[in-house]
Amino acid sequence: MNSWSVWRVARTATSVFILMIASYYLLVAFDNITDPTNPNASNWPFVQGVLSGDGVPPDSGFEWRFITATWVQALAYIGVIAGETLTGIILLIAGVQGLRRARSCPEWGRAQRWTYLGGILGLAVFFLGFMVIGGNWFIMYLNSKWNGMEPAFQNAVMTTLMLLLVTGVLVGGHLTKEHDESSAGGR
Repeated sequence: MNSWSVWRVARTATSVFILMIASYYLLVAFDNITDPTNPNASNWPFVQGVLSGDGVPPDSGFEWRFITATWVQALAYIGVIAGETLTGIILLIAGVQGLRRARSCPEWGRAQRWTYLGGILGLAVFFLGFMVIGGNWFIMYLNSKWNGMEPAFQNAVMTTLMLLLVTGVLVGGHLTKEHDESSAGGR
């Protein structure tokens, strides 16, 4: 087998992309931890505003859903940071393992368990947390001050594309002769 086959290059490039996504999640978590009160670099004012309904029209009919208890808002904020941090760490592991195992299709495939775990966790933060719960339960889409639907959508799409890319490279590598050769020990 050619040591730099198209699938080995695809696995390497995909692993680098996973590392880029990991760095994004870690940087967002870092900003939330190190500067929590900055409305331009943190989600704390955002989480407070969304949960309390600050910016939602007073006649929306959804006032009963809003949470003004600071301790609940703080727990939600900590949950966001924990989800972002864990996602970043898991994807960092996935990317490093992917680079280390890019030579072998089966080995690289086993390393991608980390990518799927991190990707699902990232979708739990941005799709479930921000879009479903924040966007629809707390009516963020009506919020004139704290509408994060667009960034949440971008993050969910970025994470989904990473999962689709990994899946495509896994399927492509398994469907080629390369998979059979590397499984049989050929190089």
